[in-house]
Amino acid sequence: MSKKEIILIFILLIISLVRFFFFTPSKPNYTEVVGKEVVFEGKVIDTPDIRNYNQRIVIKPNKEDTNILVVAPKEINIFYGDQVIVYGVLENPENFITDTGKEFNYDRYLSNKDIYFLIKEARVEIISHNNKTSVKGLLFRLRDLFMKNIEMVISSPKSDLANGLILGARGGFDNETKNEFINTGTIHIVALSGYNITIVAEGVMRVFGLVLTETLSIFLGIFIIILFILMTGGTSTAIRAGIMAFIMLFGRMTGRNYDAGRALIIAGFLMIAYDLRVITDISFQLSFLATGGVLFITPKIIDKLRFLTIRFKFRELVATTISATMAVLPVLLYSTGIFSLVSLPVNILILPFIPVAMFLSFVVGVVGFISPSLSLPFAFVSDLLLSYILLVIHFFASLSFASVNIKSFPLIVTILLYIILLLWVFKKKIHQSTV
Repeated sequence: MSKKEIILIFILLIISLVRFFFFTPSKPNYTEVVGKEVVFEGKVIDTPDIRNYNQRIVIKPNKEDTNILVVAPKEINIFYGDQVIVYGVLENPENFITDTGKEFNYDRYLSNKDIYFLIKEARVEIISHNNKTSVKGLLFRLRDLFMKNIEMVISSPKSDLANGLILGARGGFDNETKNEFINTGTIHIVALSGYNITIVAEGVMRVFGLVLTETLSIFLGIFIIILFILMTGGTSTAIRAGIMAFIMLFGRMTGRNYDAGRALIIAGFLMIAYDLRVITDISFQLSFLATGGVLFITPKIIDKLRFLTIRFKFRELVATTISATMAVLPVLLYSTGIFSLVSLPVNILILPFIPVAMFLSFVVGVVGFISPSLSLPFAFVSDLLLSYILLVIHFFASLSFASVNIKSFPLIVTILLYIILLLWVFKKKIHQSTV
C-alpha cells in the first residue's frame, strides 16, 4: 500500500469520526408520549416493505427530524411520497431473541436508519398521494410494477425468490423459508450483490454500444447503476457494489487497470466516511467479507483443487464458494449462531443455475410491461429453475444434520479468526515487505 493510499484512508477515517460525532441525528425526547396513543401527520420517505401479513412503512412526521417505523395492514395502497395520518401507540424498539436463540439488536438496527420509534399496530389514513414527479418516486413505482409483472405469471414462493435474486427483496418469504435459507447457507443469493448490478450495467452498455461510442456507453452504464441503486432503496450492499462497478467502468473509460481488491477497500472506506454506523450493519459486513473472500482467498485455494474438473468452471465455482464461506463464517457464527454443514454442496448445486434464473426472471418482468401473455414462455423455464433451487434448499434444510446451533460464539474468537485469516491470506506480502 502506497503512502498516498494510507493518507487517503486516514483522511476518510477522520471524516467518518467528524460526521459520526457532529452530524449523526440524535434521538428525540418523546418520553412523555411513549406507550401512549398518538396521532401525527407525516410523509412516507421509503417504499413500503410488504410482508406476508402486513407492511412496514418509514414515515417522517411533519416538522420533525426523526423517522418512525409504522406497521400497517397489507391491504392499504401506500406509496413513496404520500402524505398520511397515523394513529397508534408509540413504542421504543426492543431487542428480541431470534429463532436461533441469539439476541437481535433491533434498537441499533433501526437507529442506523435514523428510526428511533415504532408503532406496531397502526391505523393509517392517506391524506394525499404523491403527485410530484420525482426520480426516486418513479423508480419505486417502476420497481413495484416490475415485481407485480413477475408475480402475475410465477407463483409464490418462486416469484419471491425471483424478486430476491434481481432486486434483493426478501419481504415475501415466510419465516420457515427464511430459516431454510439460513440453515443451508444460501441467504446470500437473495441479498443484492455486485453481480446483480454488474449484469444490469453490462447489459445496458452492450445494447447502446451497438450504436454509440464506448465512452458514451460507459456513461450510460454509470447512470443506470445510480438509478438501479436508488430503485433498490439504497441499501448498503447495493451502494458497496455500485461504487465498485463505478470504479470498474471509470477505469475502463480512462484506460486504467481495474484492481477489484483496491476497489473493494475504497468502497468500504468511502461508506464508512459517509456513515460510520455502517460498520454494525450485518448486510454490509456479509457483502464486504464475501466479496473480499472471493477476491483474496480464491487464488490461495484454487490450486489445491486441481483434482476437480475445470469443465463448466466447476473448479472455480467450488473455490469461490469455499472462499466466500470462509470469509463470512466467523461473523455469521457470532451474529446468528448457525453453522451450516450443508452449505458447500447446496451452493455447488444451485449457483450454476442462478444467472440463468435471474436473466429469465428479468425478461419476465420487462416483457410483462408489454403483455403478461408474451412473458409466459420465459416464465415457464424460469419457474422450473426457481423450483429446482427451492427444492434443493428445502431438501438439505430438512436433514437433521443440516446445521448446528452455537448459541454463544464470543466476539474475541471472531476477531482472532479474522486475524488468523488475514495473516494467512497476506503472509507472502507481509514477508516481502519485511525483507
